[in-house]
Amino acid sequence: MKNVSQSMDPDEAAQAFFGQDEAAFNRMVDDLATNDPRLAFVFQRTRKRFLEAKKT
Repeated sequence: MKNVSQSMDPDEAAQAFFGQDEAAFNRMVDDLATNDPRLAFVFQRTRKRFLEAKKT
């Protein structure tokens, strides 16, 4: 992943976040959605759609 100080276009940012390996993504989502399990569900669903779109 790029250094935080480097700017990313939206596609690069999505790839950096949703394209992480499963364990890293789940740790990050756990941290981000600690107080709202609905938010975790949204992240998981969005990642699934992102990865499916990358396959096509």
